[in-house]
Amino acid sequence: MQQLFSSLLRPLPLITALISGSLLGGGLMMPLPAVALGEEAIVDKLEQVPVFIILNSDGQPLTAAAEVNDQEVKVPVVFIDGAAAEEFLARAQAEDPSAEVALVDLGTLYQETVLSDSEEVPLLYLPIGGELETATQLQPDFQGVPLFIARQGADGPYLTINQDGEAALPMFFSRNDLQTLLNRYQETNAAEANDVVIQVLSLEWLLATMSGNDDPTLDAQLEQVRLFPSTEVLNYIRSQEAEATP
Repeated sequence: MQQLFSSLLRPLPLITALISGSLLGGGLMMPLPAVALGEEAIVDKLEQVPVFIILNSDGQPLTAAAEVNDQEVKVPVVFIDGAAAEEFLARAQAEDPSAEVALVDLGTLYQETVLSDSEEVPLLYLPIGGELETATQLQPDFQGVPLFIARQGADGPYLTINQDGEAALPMFFSRNDLQTLLNRYQETNAAEANDVVIQVLSLEWLLATMSGNDDPTLDAQLEQVRLFPSTEVLNYIRSQEAEATP
């Protein structure tokens, strides 16, 4: 594992503004090719998501106890929130002063841990605290890293956006970022906006479904998924880059 995580410690290109495009009035653009989501397609979707891990001086990650296959094991901790990673860093440096926060895109992390030729490495994802609280307001028993989505009515089609001339199904790590998009939608679709319902699903569920699904209809929807990192996390990354620039 030392070699694995040392290889992840490299700069992440600055992520450009991701919240763009306009909401389409309809739901999903059908028909879509019913082709199972391949590994390359999954990685492409995940590459736009920045995450954080804490590495010690040997390049090994901060771990936590978790239950895997009914056994308690130590698994690497992946932070969705950079500020939260910094808080944990202070504790880690009490034991290892050389510990540091590493920034990596989720696509690379997925390749190195799930798609690796060696044994799969289970990961423990720590969500953004405020977003988790919001998710439990929508779904009291919610667990995991929240992804917020909107649909036309409780059982209606998911709202999509026009991205590069194609329909995309946006999933937001931030409830407020989704609201920004819905506010734009309401300006041009006031009547339909009254029926919009916000729902939440977990990143862990999405990852498992993308890699293990065999339903062509669901694959067509997954093909449209676009993940939008929290604006606050992107601003955190920019601020860190600005501080590191002489």
